[in-house]
Amino acid sequence: MLVCIKCRQGLMDPVKSENEPEYTDRYQCGHCGHTATIPSMLIIMSQVVSVLLGSAITLYLLVEHLGAALSAWQFHQSRGLWPELFFTLLALLLMLGFAFTFFRALSNLSLRHRYLNAERH
Repeated sequence: MLVCIKCRQGLMDPVKSENEPEYTDRYQCGHCGHTATIPSMLIIMSQVVSVLLGSAITLYLLVEHLGAALSAWQFHQSRGLWPELFFTLLALLLMLGFAFTFFRALSNLSLRHRYLNAERH
């Protein structure tokens, strides 16, 4: 039961727009009319699973390419150094993207928790 955090008196009901075939994660308070986008647990869990799998693969690629770049730098092989540095940088950018997605999942979970644990007056 999602309780409105603005008035703490009404329940949040799913809102369906005319151009949308199904209910979405948008809700509106039945008492004060407050609207909010509250993600479902399915969305939050898919974000977490994507972060775990994607960051594990990216971390493996980061270690592989960083090791190859350091090896090329150590043995003065400039031909193999630049592609490996490029892929290392690309893996770091992907890790930043997964960190952002994890942050969004945590903030979505916090938002859902606030609406679930709001006390009605």
